Parts: sequence; C-alpha cells; structure tokens
Amino acid sequence: MRCKTGGIKIVMAWVDDLLLLMDSDESMSKLAADMHGKFDLTDMGEPSKIVGIEITQDEDSVTISQIKYIKVILEREGM
Repeated sequence: MRCKTGGIKIVMAWVDDLLLLMDSDESMSKLAADMHGKFDLTDMGEPSKIVGIEITQDEDSVTISQIKYIKVILEREGM
C-alpha cells in the first residue's frame, strides 16, 4: 500500500491475480496503463471476488467478507 498526499494506492497480489484499489479513476487509469506497459494483463472489470474474499462496493464504501468460507467451516465442524 502506498499513501501519499493526494491519494491512496493499494495493489494486492496472489500468485497470478492482482487487485488494484485507488481513490480516483484517474489514479486507476494511470497505474493500469503503467502496469500494462510492463506485464501481460487482462482487465476483468469491477471485482466481486478474489481468492475466496467477496467484495461489494457502493458509492461511499468497499466491503470485504468471507461469509461463504466461514459457513463451510461451520458446517464441516457441525456448528
């Protein structure tokens, strides 16, 4: 994560999956263009899930959860 005056940039990587979170469309476009120039990437659009983590977002917030994973564990343990 990088936080500078005027912006927050978060890049999460898991093996060959990347999730980019920016505080502005302009920052997202610039970082994506920079990365496309160096790596072979496919833009999958707005994320809804990555490595088992569900992602929901609206105009004011981003929420992450692992409800499905928690339910599987609880069922497996008879709870």
